[in-house]
Amino acid sequence: MRKLLPLIGTPSGSHPAGRSALTCRFRCGDACFHEVPNTSDNEYVGDVVAGALSRRSVMRAAAVVTVAAAGAGA
Repeated sequence: MRKLLPLIGTPSGSHPAGRSALTCRFRCGDACFHEVPNTSDNEYVGDVVAGALSRRSVMRAAAVVTVAAAGAGA
């Protein structure tokens, strides 16, 4: 599970991250005030994909597809 970093230098009466309340409302829809959607112990999808697909495996797959396409074209 990801650990959130503490905010440094946030005045006590201001909006999180030091933004104006209007900026946060119109840019992100007050996303920082909503409940966290993933409350389970499951991993995030991005973390699973990053673990499964390394750069080397993606390059190897691209090479295989290129060779297969060249062989099919000949």
